[in-house]
Amino acid sequence: MGTSTLIGLAALALLTADAGIVRAQTPDPLAAMAALRPTTPTPAPDVVFRTLDGRSARLAELRGRPVLLTFFTTW
Repeated sequence: MGTSTLIGLAALALLTADAGIVRAQTPDPLAAMAALRPTTPTPAPDVVFRTLDGRSARLAELRGRPVLLTFFTTW
């Protein structure tokens, strides 16, 4: 028996052993971490804000475009 034959038999043994594992019994990773499941996205409420140049803008005007909102305060 050559080395390649032994490697082939080892690979076949691993694949056969792996086929016997029932995947449905593996624990849910989100449940194991007590993590919340993602919810269905909902539209953000319309918000009026001031731009850097002082104009008023509405979030609804930007619908359909990516928007990054950063809320911060200086206490």
